[in-house]
Parts: sequence; C-alpha cells; structure tokens
Amino acid sequence: MKKSICNSPFRGRGAKRNLTHNKKITKVKNIYLTLTFILGCFVACAPDRDNDFNLSPAPSAPQFTAKVLEADSNRVVVTSLSDDNFQLLWDLPGGNPKTSNQKMDTILYTDIGEYTITLFVSKTDGSGTVSASQKITILRDAPLVCSPKLALLTGCSSAGKCWTFSTAAGAVKVGPTYGDFSWYTSPVNGLQDAQYDDHYCFTFLHFVFQNKNSGQSVNPWNGYAAEDYNPGVSEFQFLEGTGMEGRDQIIIPDDQFMGTWDTDNVMDVISLTETELVIRATYAHKMVCLLLKDGLNTHL
Repeated sequence: MKKSICNSPFRGRGAKRNLTHNKKITKVKNIYLTLTFILGCFVACAPDRDNDFNLSPAPSAPQFTAKVLEADSNRVVVTSLSDDNFQLLWDLPGGNPKTSNQKMDTILYTDIGEYTITLFVSKTDGSGTVSASQKITILRDAPLVCSPKLALLTGCSSAGKCWTFSTAAGAVKVGPTYGDFSWYTSPVNGLQDAQYDDHYCFTFLHFVFQNKNSGQSVNPWNGYAAEDYNPGVSEFQFLEGTGMEGRDQIIIPDDQFMGTWDTDNVMDVISLTETELVIRATYAHKMVCLLLKDGLNTHL
C-alpha cells in the first residue's frame, strides 16, 4: 500500500510529541506541498519550442526608374523593376494620378518644383512590405493650352462639360475581345434610371473629373442593384495617340469609372464630337456611348 505524505517518519517515532513540535512539522509539510505544486505547474506549463521555424529574411528595397519624357517635360514615366511581389503601390503627391498600382505608369506634373515618388511593394513570400523613394524635378509649369480635342471633351471653361448615357440602342456593348461586342448590346432605353441620371463631368482647369451620380450607382457585382455611392471628385488624363490603333485615351483613377461600374479606368476614345463621346475600355472590352447632357454645359 502506497503511503501518504502525511504518514511521514516523524509521526511514527513516538506518541509523546508536544503540540508545538507537531505544529512545526505541519508547517514544514504545508511548505513542501506548496512548493511541490508550484514547481509542478512550472514544469507542466512550460511552452514547447520549435527550433526549426525560421522567418524569411527582411526584403530588400524595391528598385524603380522615374524618367521625364523628352517630348513633354511635365510627364514622368515610372517603372517598377521589382518582380517578386504580389502588390505594389505608387505614392505620387503633386502628380496626376496621385496614386497608381500599375507596374509602369505615366504621371503628369503641372507645376514647376521638386516631387518625391515612393514605391511600396509587398513580397510574395510574406516577408513584409518595403518602400523606396526618389526625387524628380519639374523645370516648368505645364502650358495651359486647351487642344481642340480637349475642347470637345471639357469645353475649355471653368464650367466644364458633362456627359450622360445615350438612350439609343448600343449605349453599352460588351464582347470577348477588343472590337468584338457579340456578348451584349443594350436595347433602346435599356438601361436603368440610376444610370441615365449619371453625369460624367470634365473640367480643363486642373483636369478635374467628377462622377455626379445623383447619390446612387448601379452595382454589377450585386445583381445590378442601384446602391448609395459617393465617388467624390478626382482628376483625369487625356493622352493623344497612346491607345490601341493610335487612339486617344482618357485615364481616371482606379477607384473611378465612366458609364458602368465595371468599366476599366483606362479608356480608348472611339469617337469624340461636340455632342457625342464613345469610349472603349481596353481591359474589360466594353464600349460605352455617352451624349452631352441636353447639349449644355453643367457647372461642377
């Protein structure tokens, strides 16, 4: 039979123990029990160690180039030279656009001065996000010359010019490849009211773009339901001859859209007159036909 700790040799050495001595023994046993419990807890609760786990080394700073165009000293081409990343972001204060997630992009700086360009990249191995910065110098203010094409788009006035959907058939066309719209063509009056009341407005001064959507936009990722949405005010670029087949391009920030919410922010201009604007997205292969609202300019 296993003896209890309480049946210690001290208790079997005679019955004549005084009370004081018994109390001392009890204290000793209590201390022994307490220490045994505490030490056992430390042994049982000690965490396991995995000495084979090693973190990836800290990633190196990304490499990129920022080159001022010879033909236009107010435009800078930024190009990321980093490959092993799953996400990148350009921070471009003072430029148009102000941010970008493209591997290569063209940035417009309208004012003379020194600007800082920063590239953030997140590495594919999960080792972290790193950044690098460069400074560029713009030697002159961009000449405020409103070209004939910009005049058609913006009106070249402080009032700006706003465009809205055509109610004719083919206001929206979608297809599998560039120039092929065999998937869908909208019928006459085939869009929603929440689309027909959207106004896409351009102002030449400061190249301002605003999607004035009357508070709602149609969400193609939620069953084409009209939802409350405030796109805010942003900027745009108008580049001549840079698109497919030498077409002009309208470029707005990634979080903006023209026509339908899932249209790409880089658009080729198919047709531009005083009263009609037809654009084609280079990514989603979607063509959108917009008309000048009531033939009148609308103040932003």
